[in-house]
Amino acid sequence: MVHMTRHLADPARIHHEWNLDLEPVLTVESGDTVDFQIKAAGDRQVWLGAKFEETAFDFETIYNLGGPIRVDGAAPGDLLQVDIVELNAGSWGWTAFLPGMGLLADDFDYGYLRTYELAGDVIDFAPNVAVPIRPFLGTMGNHPGEPARSLPFPPHGGGGNMDNRHLTAGTTVYLPVLVDGAYFSCGDSHAAQGDGEVCVSAVECPMDATLRFTLLKGASSTPAFAVPAGAVSSKDSQGYFATMGIDADLMTGARLATRAMITKLQNDHGLSAEDAYVLCSIAGDLRILEIVDAGIWNVAMTMPLEVFR
Repeated sequence: MVHMTRHLADPARIHHEWNLDLEPVLTVESGDTVDFQIKAAGDRQVWLGAKFEETAFDFETIYNLGGPIRVDGAAPGDLLQVDIVELNAGSWGWTAFLPGMGLLADDFDYGYLRTYELAGDVIDFAPNVAVPIRPFLGTMGNHPGEPARSLPFPPHGGGGNMDNRHLTAGTTVYLPVLVDGAYFSCGDSHAAQGDGEVCVSAVECPMDATLRFTLLKGASSTPAFAVPAGAVSSKDSQGYFATMGIDADLMTGARLATRAMITKLQNDHGLSAEDAYVLCSIAGDLRILEIVDAGIWNVAMTMPLEVFR
């Protein structure tokens, strides 16, 4: 008989870092399912209706992670398969850019914050602009191994803060096990994000998540994911507009493309520069179109037409 048990991770047991000294919230066996009730990143540092000047962002505690989950029998060299069974975004969310952070930190050298009520299937971002709600967890990962204690970003060999918008309900992520027990944690839940997350945040929100864990012995590799047909509705199905940045430097090309999209959104849709930058982060996709032409990169910022009413 296959062992399958459903657990609830204690929502009061949250942590803010990778730390091997933390007592596991649960120990599960291969095949078990866990329900998480995840607080938004920045919970109590930002709130619905807040202005940037009222916030107090603390990057030591900004991520509220569920776990760690110890997987019985997991050892370095194994692979943890995580099936994303269900994701439900909470009632509100926020997006911000901060001084010195984001792709266009030199252009936007100040702080800016948007908050949203999350009801229905879309976020009413601006008149005639609606961003579809497509929940995912920005952070899913096993403990990185070394160092034993570290901040939850950037991503690492066991996954972590991958900010992969494609990991919606119905998809599967494969995470290398780097320490005995795996010590899986998750959080940084998002209601919407574009590829690239260019302004440094998505639509950060609380979330209820259900994940199923399967241990694959001796199958370690790099983090990977699988998206079955129908699991994600394509943002491209109604077409998109793209701006391109062509340069010998990847970051310069990305900035050229994003700046051009901001100008396009200002001119065509009446958005402020700040809101256009945020919209690029929560709905636009930053894509590498070409890398082989004599060291010149072609980077595109694409904006799905479905967000415009």
